[in-house]
Amino acid sequence: MTSVRHGVRAILFDGDDIVLFRRVRPKREPYWVTPGGGVEPSDASPEAALRRELDEELGATAGPALHVFTLAEPGRLSTVFACRLVSLDLSRRSGPEFLEPDIGLHEVRRVRPETARALNMVPPELGEFISANAAALPALLDAATYAPGRYRPVVDVHLVLTDGGKVLLGRREGTGYADGEWQIMPSGHLEEGESVVDTAVREAREELGVDVDGCEVVHVMHHRNAGGTARIGMFLVARSITGTPVNAEPHKCAELGWFPLDRLPERTNPYARAGVEAVRRALAAPLDAGSPVFSLHGWEVPGGADLAAEAVRAGFEEVTVCLVARVDGAVLVRSDDETDRLPATVVRPGEPVEAALARLGSVGEVTFAGADDYVSARGRAGRRLAFSVRLTEAPEGMVPLPSGSLGRLPYAEGVYVRRASPGLLHGLPGR
Repeated sequence: MTSVRHGVRAILFDGDDIVLFRRVRPKREPYWVTPGGGVEPSDASPEAALRRELDEELGATAGPALHVFTLAEPGRLSTVFACRLVSLDLSRRSGPEFLEPDIGLHEVRRVRPETARALNMVPPELGEFISANAAALPALLDAATYAPGRYRPVVDVHLVLTDGGKVLLGRREGTGYADGEWQIMPSGHLEEGESVVDTAVREAREELGVDVDGCEVVHVMHHRNAGGTARIGMFLVARSITGTPVNAEPHKCAELGWFPLDRLPERTNPYARAGVEAVRRALAAPLDAGSPVFSLHGWEVPGGADLAAEAVRAGFEEVTVCLVARVDGAVLVRSDDETDRLPATVVRPGEPVEAALARLGSVGEVTFAGADDYVSARGRAGRRLAFSVRLTEAPEGMVPLPSGSLGRLPYAEGVYVRRASPGLLHGLPGR
């Protein structure tokens, strides 16, 4: 029986790059490998072997390690981990391979993960995996590193620049979100290791080519997009500006414009409009006069028009509405030979959300319950909007089912079914 050696490999991220070895050996074309090696009997686990190898080969330590790939090679099975570099000191490396000149050079190189498949990687399957998952792997590591399971909202930083009662706005273009709408300029996301003020200064340089000083937070807003996610908005003003604002990122901004604080353009993003108004009030009334420094925006239950507008703003190609109808503690679902699902329909082009819901049946007053995003079988990005309605009695044609089961669903007393074909509409116990 042939024994199988077990090894470990590291997809080691250093910022946006990965750390690889370029191997240069006599009489062989240079090739590329990831850090790693064999699992030793003294290693408590594959992860322990990985960390030992990183220390021996790079004098490196790494953050949380995620098992992302298992690589089967002739006579060898490798567990591949993804992790982020914390520290590296080549003077500390002690692996035996670096003490034997005859085995060639291990040149430490940093490369973009998406380019790995173009390198002479050994084995090539690992290069293909790294390139194919160049965007997904950093996101997985971030989720593991930053308090897994704990909610971490996006923090937006908006620097409101004013001049004689006017505010500077930029019209979005080519961003994939709210293109054609006006927003506060500059604006950006808080990055790891940055303070809110640092972000405002950086965004002013990147987006407008100006230096700002004396930045101060004058309003904080907890905002939620209709049917989307929530975020924290920090709105700042600057004491001084050096330079003349220019459109330094024309690939993201079609134009700049100065507008009266109380008369913004019609197509101003609702979030930006609410922020400018909050800053206008803060500037007009000092804190000791009772000016609010915090507000909620978008947390009221949205209507169909707001939900449809946000879906368009976010670039979704189709919108689906589904209905959670409750009768006597049961939830109505459609059933056929393959699946049980909530009644749903795609909103037709130009059709109001309420009209699409009406096509599901005469349901009365509905309440928005939540949303999730999907990719359709045709590859179209879509958003599904769920609405709930409580009915006082079963719709016409529905009769109670006795205890027992139907198809794959358990049933209890008080569950109803409509006798129709195809697509039976029956009750699903709340769960």
